[in-house]
Amino acid sequence: MNKRLYFIPGTMCNKRLWEKLAPFLNPTIEPVFLDIPSNKTFAQIADEYEDMMDDGRSCLIGFSLGGYIACSFAARYPERVSKLFVISNNPAGLPHEEQVQRKQILHWVKGNGYHGISQRKAASLLDQRNVSDSNIEIILSMDKELGSETFVSQYQLTSEREDLTEAIQSFNFPTHFYISENDPLLMATGFNQFSKNPMVSVIRTSGSGHMLPLEKPRELAEQINSWFSQ
Repeated sequence: MNKRLYFIPGTMCNKRLWEKLAPFLNPTIEPVFLDIPSNKTFAQIADEYEDMMDDGRSCLIGFSLGGYIACSFAARYPERVSKLFVISNNPAGLPHEEQVQRKQILHWVKGNGYHGISQRKAASLLDQRNVSDSNIEIILSMDKELGSETFVSQYQLTSEREDLTEAIQSFNFPTHFYISENDPLLMATGFNQFSKNPMVSVIRTSGSGHMLPLEKPRELAEQINSWFSQ
């Protein structure tokens, strides 16, 4: 019998984020690709997901912003989670410098409109070895499909992030973090604290890529399949 696995995407991402990874998933996994609800706080997003998920405990996987949302959900509803997998996210929150930059960008967009992510910015999210027309096209396409309203919603309501490190210390279900060793978008601090909880593990992969579902779909799927079978 197949078991559902709920996938939560990242900032300005939709289900296309998972299209390279999905073929490598264990056939016993029934993927459910969620969207990030617009104009909602983290608490409101968690409440909406809680209402629509199957009864009992669920398996969650989140990428980047979606990884933080998954952690936030698990902290709010630990009794509803059986397994948690987080990709390219540090649940300690965003660095102060990035928060300031986001506020500046949001202010500019509100005054001048949102013109989409540039190819240069899209490429900067990838390890240099994984910069390809295919990966850049997916990033640009997702951004275009979601558009200005989603961008403003996500930057306005999801940039202030509570440090969830302490909450994760008490998680009593298998929790995996999968990150690039040199991802410039992640704070390096905090992950070592998870060693205090035997249910939490951190897997570091080589390189600096942030868009790991696109960059390392087979390797990531192998990690997910192993975690899912625990």
